[in-house]
Amino acid sequence: MKTIAVFFGGKSVEHDISVITAMQAMRCLKNFRVVPVYIKPDGSFVTGSNLAQPQTYLNFVKNAKNVKNVTFEMGKGVLCIMEKNKIKSSVKIDCALLCNHGHGGEDGSLQGLLEMAGLPYTSCGVLSSAICMDKVLSKIIMKNAHIPTPAYVQFDISAYRANRVDFSKMCKDKLGLPFIVKPANLGSSVGISICENVDMLEKCVSEAANFDDKIIVEKYIQNAREFCCAVVKVGDRLVTSNVQEVKKGKIYSFEDKYIKERPRDTSKISAALDKKIKQLAEKCYRALMCDGVVRIDFLYDEKHDKLFVNEPNSIPGSLAFNLFPLPFEDLLSTLICQAITKFERKSGTQYAFSSSAIENYISMRDHEKYKMS
Repeated sequence: MKTIAVFFGGKSVEHDISVITAMQAMRCLKNFRVVPVYIKPDGSFVTGSNLAQPQTYLNFVKNAKNVKNVTFEMGKGVLCIMEKNKIKSSVKIDCALLCNHGHGGEDGSLQGLLEMAGLPYTSCGVLSSAICMDKVLSKIIMKNAHIPTPAYVQFDISAYRANRVDFSKMCKDKLGLPFIVKPANLGSSVGISICENVDMLEKCVSEAANFDDKIIVEKYIQNAREFCCAVVKVGDRLVTSNVQEVKKGKIYSFEDKYIKERPRDTSKISAALDKKIKQLAEKCYRALMCDGVVRIDFLYDEKHDKLFVNEPNSIPGSLAFNLFPLPFEDLLSTLICQAITKFERKSGTQYAFSSSAIENYISMRDHEKYKMS
């Protein structure tokens, strides 16, 4: 039986959604030994005896039992469980199932740590994760791949505050009104607002700046329909999920996504549009060098028959299992098998290279000509 470490939580505004994703996943990992690894809001890694129970997180300090800090035996794929700053026990991990959303878990940081720890993991790699998290970088890649995405302006908050008038004029001239203001590195629609007129821009930027120093202002697609489609890699081929339309207000808010009960409807999607969304989802997945399961969000301007990629989600909420017709258990098994296969392939890459560079350096250092005064 394979041992799976489920990572979730994190120092992120999407912390609570990550906990829910992990709870859903751990209920379905019946054919694996599960080690929950909770990343607390302060960034520390812990495990415990009841971390797979959602009630624990209503008051973690009071409810969590047998909590121990965890660390890694780097390069060995081993999780070390600590007690009083000493290693109490260690567990060989076959694969890490990543259920983290947002900063520190979806942006390449955790992926880099797991690379150094020698652990297979179920998500995009370091570079792809960083690109998918950054709305500006992902747009640059998509534009180069001829993937349509809404027009935008981006700026650093310090540059904006130094020259508000010019940036306001640039946004209005390039994008028209209204436009959408977003933090560049965030998900779950946190910090997003619609700017109806230039006088509102300062307030919208200030809201976004609470979450990121890098701001993106996008053209607002009037009366756009929103769709989502997930893509997962199975072997060397890509499999797309069902396409679902999102019922929303003016924007698809955090409350729309996770709090309110809002039905999704696929009945009014034409066969042609369904096919186009799936094809564009696969193209986006390839262009952004993705792995694991990725959900692509779309905007459809029905009046002008134009489809845009809104943004990719490299670790989507609930791992997008609700978009696929197969059971969640099967999707998780696919992700784990794919991650292990990728890791094994990568393990065959040669990283060592013999040279005489150090020997030559020592010889040069000891030579009178190269001695430092």
